[in-house]
Formats: sequence, C-alpha cells, structure tokens
Amino acid sequence: MSESSGAPTLDQTWAKVSCALALAGFWLYFFYTLPATYHVQLNDFPAYYGAATSIANHQPEKLYGVEFKWFTNLPIVAMLLRPLATMEYQQAWKFFWWLQVGCFVATFGVLLASMRNFFGRPGWADALLAGAIFLCFAPVLRRCLVLGQTTPMMLLVFALVLYFARSGMEKLAGCLLGFICVIKIPPNLFLPLLALRRRLQIAWPAALVVGAGIALSYVLFGSELVGQFLERVVWDNFGRSEAAFNNQSLEGAFMRVFTDRGLADWTTIPRPTPVTLSVMGCGLGLAALLYLRAPGLLLPAQPPDDRDPHTGSLELEIALGVALMLLLFPVVWIHYYLFLAVPLALLPFWWLARDLPRPGWLVALLGLGMWLASGVESHENAFYAAREGDWLFRMAQNRQPLGALMLVIGLSFPLAEIAKRTAARD
Repeated sequence: MSESSGAPTLDQTWAKVSCALALAGFWLYFFYTLPATYHVQLNDFPAYYGAATSIANHQPEKLYGVEFKWFTNLPIVAMLLRPLATMEYQQAWKFFWWLQVGCFVATFGVLLASMRNFFGRPGWADALLAGAIFLCFAPVLRRCLVLGQTTPMMLLVFALVLYFARSGMEKLAGCLLGFICVIKIPPNLFLPLLALRRRLQIAWPAALVVGAGIALSYVLFGSELVGQFLERVVWDNFGRSEAAFNNQSLEGAFMRVFTDRGLADWTTIPRPTPVTLSVMGCGLGLAALLYLRAPGLLLPAQPPDDRDPHTGSLELEIALGVALMLLLFPVVWIHYYLFLAVPLALLPFWWLARDLPRPGWLVALLGLGMWLASGVESHENAFYAAREGDWLFRMAQNRQPLGALMLVIGLSFPLAEIAKRTAARD
C-alpha cells in the first residue's frame, strides 16, 4: 500500500514503537525504584494515623499534643483520615502507600486525557515527552512515599482541577481546588491569583470550600482546638524562619545563605533582617517582572477565554502560580514541588497549540529550571547535620527554589506574548 493511502511507513512505525518502548522503560524504572520507600515511615504518616485514632477514640484533644507534633492540618482533616483507624498500623501504612502510588499513576492518565481533549494529542512521541517531564519529578514522589505524605493524592485532584476548568466546569474545579486548600496550606495562594485574573467561577467556590472547612472545624471541635492549629501552623511559621534542608522556599534558601542555623534543625526563629530584606526584594522583583512583561494581563478587563487557540492561558497561569507558591510561602517542604509535575507536563503542548516562539535558549532555561526544581534523592537527617558547616553543601540545598525562580523568569516570556495578542485582539 502506498504512502499516499495514509498507511504509516516503516520508519513511522518504528518511531512509534521506539517511543512506546521508551515510555514503558521510564515507567518500569520508576516502579523499580519504589520498593525502598515501602518499609520507611517517618514523621507524616504516624501523625496522620495518630490523628485518625484520636478521632476514633473520641480524644480530639490529643490532635496537637506532643505525640502528634507533625500533624499540621485543620481538625476537620483528622475526620477525613478516620478510616485509617479501622486498620492496624502496618496494614494502614501499606494501604496508604499503595494509594499514593496509584494516585501518581492515575494523574498521568488524567494528563493524557487533557492532552487528547484539549490539544488533539497524544501520539506516542507526545506521550513520551509528557512522561519524561512527569517522571522527572519521581525523586519528589519518592520523598512523599518515605514520609507518608498525602501530596500524591492531592496531585491527582490538582490534575482534575485543571481538567475540569478546561472542560468548562469551573465551579467543580473550584470546589476541588478548595478541597486541596483545606488539606494543604500553600495552594491557598491560588485563590487571590485566580481572583486577580477574574477567574471568579473557580475562585469563589474554592473560597467557599475553605471557609466551610474552617467553619466545620470550629463547630465540631471548638475554638480552642482550632486555636492550637493556628498557633502550631500559622503563628509559628509566618514571621519566623528555619533553615532546615527540606524547607525549599525562598525564605529557607536565604536562611541557609545568611545564617548558620542547622540543616536538620526545625526550630523556628524570628526572621533575621537580611532574610526579610532579601525575600521582600525578590518578591517585589518578581511582581515587577511579571507586570512589566505583561501589563494589564494580570488584571484583565474580562475573564480569559481558554477556548481561544490564540490567547488561552490557563496552563501557563497554573505553572506560574505553582512556581510562585513554592517561592513565596515561608515554609515549603520538598514534597510540594510535586505540584509542578502537572502544569509542566502539559506546558509544551499548550505552547505548540498557541504557536508561540520557542527559541533554544528559552527551552534550555526552562529545562534547567525544571531539572533543578525536581530535586534529588533526599537522605537521612544525620546526613545533612554532619555537613551543615560546609558552605557549598548548604548552597546546594537551594537548588529547588533556584529552579522555581528560573521557571518564573522563563515563563514570563510566553506571558508577554499572550499579553500582546490579548491587547491586539481587544
């Protein structure tokens, strides 16, 4: 059969087979590296399990006791964890571990569905590219599994937020985003960002869900317990700082630069003046960069239309929003960088669909930023404590915020192009 009949050539067939095999190889290697995390249970899961048992035993006053010092969620979240208490600890751990792995894999499925529905893809080459970007964040996923963190589960919900928002179901997307914000504090930064972009159909349902979570915590558990949560999570972190290796915010980075605080010391101290000035300077600099690159786009006259193949910008906004969230919150643990995996895996296809310029230097900048932000394998606390006096080693712990900063700078270029197109259309 001739080429003109539409049948794939031998070279095309081999290209597809090669891409499929490479993608399968990436995922096989990913699963090969997971078992080492299966028998390790550090701070977070024991706190989750303890919170679940405190609710099951009708002892909510123990939620923020010293034995559960790593439980840093609203009291209502402990009720969501209550099913864990129906299992023995080891059984609950295995269930929780497999749940997080399954959510990570399912997230990639949602990304493929997004590519098919919104960008007319994926072919095998497209799936390979998305898989390579997504699995670049495998070190962060392994960190989540070692800790027993809920972040992979929230990543799946985050992918669904983007999927439903692009499908025209903004209110459902907003409710899911609000659920994430009840479980995780840093994503709350999305609410004002969405409001500024006039994406109110997403922002206000999210705000309502967050408000409902706080209100239910007050009603069901009382103001004293909610006050303990605020003291442990909010008052102890905002205005105070720590230099621990796993605090990958700008503030954590500057604490490692300007102080000699221990890399395995999670005691917060009043924020030193050089750190305050540096964080404020970077924050103002990023705001000026985005405003000057895209004047008017941050405060549009009307809500953006993501169905417009020329100017739709949701994927870009989400990528920028995650990077800014990671930089600007005072305490951002390593596992929060997993949220970058969703928008960055979709970004190349959004870019191609919008027919935006892609100079080599910009692709290299974004690729380097992604590689830095995706982190490296984390070690035991003693590993960092033994090397915290080595200045170069301390600076090496700042690679993830440096990567997020490079992503913001790089993404300001397509943002500027979208701003020009929007202005020309209006």
